[in-house]
Amino acid sequence: MLSLTELGKRLEEARKQKNMTLDELQTITKIQKRYLQAIEAGKYDILPGKFYARAFIKQYAEAVGIDPDKLFDEYASEVPKTEAEVSSGLSRVQKKQTSVSNTSSLFFSLLPKILVVVLVISVLVFIWLFWQKLDLADKDEGNASGPVVESQEDENVTIVNPNDANEAPEEPQQSEEVPADLDETPNGTEQEVPEVETVQQQLVQVDQRNGNSPTTTYELKGAEQFTVELTSTGRSYVGIKNGMGKSFYGAELKEGEKVSYDFSAEQEIEFNIGRTLDVAVKINGQDFEYPFPPNEKVHQKIKIIFNKATQ
Repeated sequence: MLSLTELGKRLEEARKQKNMTLDELQTITKIQKRYLQAIEAGKYDILPGKFYARAFIKQYAEAVGIDPDKLFDEYASEVPKTEAEVSSGLSRVQKKQTSVSNTSSLFFSLLPKILVVVLVISVLVFIWLFWQKLDLADKDEGNASGPVVESQEDENVTIVNPNDANEAPEEPQQSEEVPADLDETPNGTEQEVPEVETVQQQLVQVDQRNGNSPTTTYELKGAEQFTVELTSTGRSYVGIKNGMGKSFYGAELKEGEKVSYDFSAEQEIEFNIGRTLDVAVKINGQDFEYPFPPNEKVHQKIKIIFNKATQ
């Protein structure tokens, strides 16, 4: 039997492991400090409602690097349930069984119709093959009763004089055309193809620090610009600042939202992504792959040092 404060203790321990105060957590999640304290103490009746309680717990978990879905499953008896969840008469297993049963019933109800269609198609194919055989037989009989005339259009025909039967026919002479060298000009000189020097963009990892919220440092070289696009498929906190501490973004990126920035004038940018599972990143239009798998390290920090390409 879980105690009323076991979920809160789990969240509080995760916060302290990240050396994060309640004030800092309030800034990240935009949840009032007294509500965060109520969650840690297990006093959910202080929160605005059951729906907000679940939403606040989810935001708290994501901010400290805990998977909220696993947390809800582990502490299912403690997490407040909404009215829709309570009123549901079927468990997940029952719903799955009902869905499988409905699918099976639909398949067996359509099976006789499928068999009839297959039978009709088989009969039509048999009739078509039978008529094809009859048609071929009629053609063979017609060819046997009359002369066979072969068309010789577009063929070279050689007429041999009977008096010259003992002489070997002359073979037609073929003019040998030497194709002009594609790399030569009409004057016979070789045409030089100018070499084009291209600078390839490179994103090189230079440092990595593991932990609950690992930080990986990259160096962007060979690029004339530094553009970033972040797209959310769920809900995650996103923080963006430069090397001097200037903040460009620090809020929850909701599902379907997208933010874009041009950091070509910056030398260093750091991204603090609370839930990498729900945030896709593109750098200069190219998809960025997180250094750690998002399902293993949900909360990750990415630092990029921009060395602008010289003309």
